[in-house]
Amino acid sequence: MLTLLILLPFISALGIFLPVSKKFILKLFIAVSFCHGLIVALFWMQRPPVEFNGFLVLDPLGLILLSIVSFLFLSVSVFMIGYFKHEPRSNRLLTVCLLCLLSTMTLVAVSYHFGLLWVSIEATTLFSAPLISYHRNQQSLQATWRYLLVCSVGIALGLMGTFFLAIAAHDVHTLLLPAILKGSSSLSLNWMKLSIIFFIVGYGCKMGLAPTHSWKPDAYGQATGMVGVIMAGALTQCSFLALLRIAQVCNKAGLTEFYSSILIVSGMLSLLVPALFILGEKSIKRAFAYSSIENMGLLVLGLGLGAVGLFGALFHMINNALAKSVMFLTAGSIAQKYGSSRADEVKGIIHIYPLTGILLVAAFLAGTGMFPFATFHSELLILNAAITSRHYCLAAGGVVCLGVMFIGVAKIVLGVVHGKPREPLLAKKENTSMNAAILLAVVLLVGLGLWMPIGLEKMINNAVKLIGAV
Repeated sequence: MLTLLILLPFISALGIFLPVSKKFILKLFIAVSFCHGLIVALFWMQRPPVEFNGFLVLDPLGLILLSIVSFLFLSVSVFMIGYFKHEPRSNRLLTVCLLCLLSTMTLVAVSYHFGLLWVSIEATTLFSAPLISYHRNQQSLQATWRYLLVCSVGIALGLMGTFFLAIAAHDVHTLLLPAILKGSSSLSLNWMKLSIIFFIVGYGCKMGLAPTHSWKPDAYGQATGMVGVIMAGALTQCSFLALLRIAQVCNKAGLTEFYSSILIVSGMLSLLVPALFILGEKSIKRAFAYSSIENMGLLVLGLGLGAVGLFGALFHMINNALAKSVMFLTAGSIAQKYGSSRADEVKGIIHIYPLTGILLVAAFLAGTGMFPFATFHSELLILNAAITSRHYCLAAGGVVCLGVMFIGVAKIVLGVVHGKPREPLLAKKENTSMNAAILLAVVLLVGLGLWMPIGLEKMINNAVKLIGAV
């Protein structure tokens, strides 16, 4: 079943190279997304068996990421129905890259070998880069090259971390995760520390952690809203899974304090940097990109703060994905209607597109962690972990940074929602499928903010136990 789940999108992508129509390509993408989602839903009831001698395994961590990926592709497929009614460009290359990205992200979620994990994350970089330059203008091409440059350096550092892990696990003779965990007592701690540093810096580049975040505002600002959702909600969290995997090894090898201190510093820096830059921003997409940097900082901060913080981080993985779905799909809808997502070029949207205006306000509130959205609870869990572990300055600094982000994003969003209306370039009617995809994520965010299903809570607790955080 895992092999089928990986190959289904990839084989479908190859079929798109045949002389088929634009409508057929869209229908195929929707069908593959729904089939992928259905199979993942079945995995919540019964986990698939181990495949390829332990190289492919779906554990609670992988299932959480796989569910996030599957849901986001489902949302994008529904959104695409309305988007391509007003988009003259071909959807062939976009769909091929998206399907290949779905295949490689699925491989990331089920990889139980550190070498295979690196290969699959590298593949996501290659297939995501063409998506940024969909509009084929100078700015999008520049953003694509910056993304490739920074992430290629990061993935090279991640490879070095994998090499150092192999040296540390010389007596284990394999990079399969269960074998490394079983032989953790024989690991070379000095080589492990070097491996941890390269892992965090390397995969931190892919996550967009400060100070290697420079590609994010440009890439998200130039990409379509659909691509922004996949990159901010799923692609970055694939790299976070790599950090979760190495955390399993660190906790087993007695290096918890070492990697936690690095993660806490990196997390706080990733909260501080976007708070400094957001106040001068004018683009909705770029503002949401800075929000993504902040949320990646919260994830690694939660991972570094122990079990309570880790529960909050894993819950925030889900909430962040849903919030990014609302944020970037709404921004993409606005950008298509007006030909821009800049606050000084889009005004009074609520007067022309009332529902889109309301969804933009919901995106702002969800992205900045306001009640009743679930992001409020997951951020609160992480801050509470800082307080209970007596990192009072850390908690206070986090609250200040979150407050500045709230003000910065509010300034942009409220300026777009209100003011003297400017006429859009496209149809004045709301698009049902585009709004439906956004509304689904809003409903789920509010629902998780008011009540957490027992099955989800159990799955997150199992993931925390799997990592071995204390």
